[in-house]
Amino acid sequence: MNRDAPTNNSLERERILESLKAEIASGTLKPGQRLVESHLSEVFGVKRSRIREVLRKLEQDGFVKIIPNVGAKVAEFSQKDIENIFDILIVLEGLAVRLITPFISNNQLKSLKILINKMEATDKIPLFHTYNMNFHSSVIKLSENDRLIKLTNNLMYNIRCASFQTMSSPGQITASIKEHRKIFEAIKSRKSVKAEQLMRDHLLRAKNRLIKYMNKSL
Repeated sequence: MNRDAPTNNSLERERILESLKAEIASGTLKPGQRLVESHLSEVFGVKRSRIREVLRKLEQDGFVKIIPNVGAKVAEFSQKDIENIFDILIVLEGLAVRLITPFISNNQLKSLKILINKMEATDKIPLFHTYNMNFHSSVIKLSENDRLIKLTNNLMYNIRCASFQTMSSPGQITASIKEHRKIFEAIKSRKSVKAEQLMRDHLLRAKNRLIKYMNKSL
């Protein structure tokens, strides 16, 4: 039983961690909102020491800021933060798509195409955003590089809430679909360098659209 305890603890910690990340990414937990240990302990049915563990990990991953004598708050991202995150994502996702293009299977291509078709078919912004994020996550996962996957997923979570808010901007969804379609066609044609450049261009445009939206909202 003792041998199983660390595994169970690890699974419990991971469950709480992913749940809080999802709530931050979706905007359920707002930037600057306090995360009260006692409340979270009741919500998840665990000891406060487990919540403290999770909050420290969230701080390490950039989702939370822990302030002495105040407690934990959901991280707030400045324009500079967004620029820095996108600059890293542009390189990492560009690398991922270049790595997978020569080796991607027909079944894997089919899965990516299904996600693009779903993006085109839905008129619901939350669904579009989910399919969009799933497309990027799938590309990263196909790299089979665990370090790349973990680092990129954390960065994507960081910007997920902010990027969701821009989807309501006129022309945003149409432009995004066209960009994803071009990336897919380059992957399908086994053109690694072109696929990488198209992914970089797509993320650069997404970055610029988000910054424009943030400035407009001020």
